[in-house]
Amino acid sequence: MLSGWRILPPALLAVCVPLVVSAGAHAPLCFAHAPAMSAPSGSGAAGQDKHIVFVRHGVTEMNEFLGTAHYGSPGFKDPGLWDTRLTPRGVAQAEALNRRLSSTAERTWDRGEQIDLLVCSPLWRTLQTASIAFAGERLCRIPRLVNPAIRERMWLSSDVGTPASDLAAAWADEGWDFAAIPETWWYTEDSEQWRVNDWRKAGEYVHCGEPPGPFTQRLGEFKEWLLARPEGRIAVVAHWGTIYGLTGKSLENCEVLETRLSEFKDQRIHVTD
Repeated sequence: MLSGWRILPPALLAVCVPLVVSAGAHAPLCFAHAPAMSAPSGSGAAGQDKHIVFVRHGVTEMNEFLGTAHYGSPGFKDPGLWDTRLTPRGVAQAEALNRRLSSTAERTWDRGEQIDLLVCSPLWRTLQTASIAFAGERLCRIPRLVNPAIRERMWLSSDVGTPASDLAAAWADEGWDFAAIPETWWYTEDSEQWRVNDWRKAGEYVHCGEPPGPFTQRLGEFKEWLLARPEGRIAVVAHWGTIYGLTGKSLENCEVLETRLSEFKDQRIHVTD
């Protein structure tokens, strides 16, 4: 059973080590699969508490750029890395996570502690991370959903998405379904007024930013969406801003946070600039 927040650093994903629990206990990180065509095993009814496993995407081109040109630093300029991809390091992180998940899948299935649903942001880096991390005979059977509500807050060009029809053509073989999301599903504005009233730190930007209002609204709606789902154990592959917004916890690339919906359902949405 879970006890508060449990975080597994990405550096430990390739080896079998205990996962440190905030209360001081130790327990292994548990994942497995749910058959795609049957009712989720171990699930609670809609409205009941749920196990939520957050995964931040692996290292991206934009992450590496921001490591040398920090957001908000003097003279900052968005490099135009639209819908940024994983770097080789980010792919390796996702592969390490896959080895960890695969090694525990069989025994967690036997204990009825498998993941029942995999939910992913439609940004390319999260689709890459989820598709790699949840690959393999067992893990690929987990039902998959794309939900734009957990996309990254619109800060930079990397947070501008790819049209749904193009995503469908590129990712259909991985089991992702984009039929239910609009063609343009990321935040945008019709006017250039954002250049005058931009809330972001000083810099040169190529796309409007997402104000706090729309961001907090969609994350609040996502919490309600989770509450209404019938599955009992849900993995959510998302971004630093959305995971921090929901939980107040800051994750490194490909870091894993396991918790319960009740731990953050009634928290305010955490917003930074």
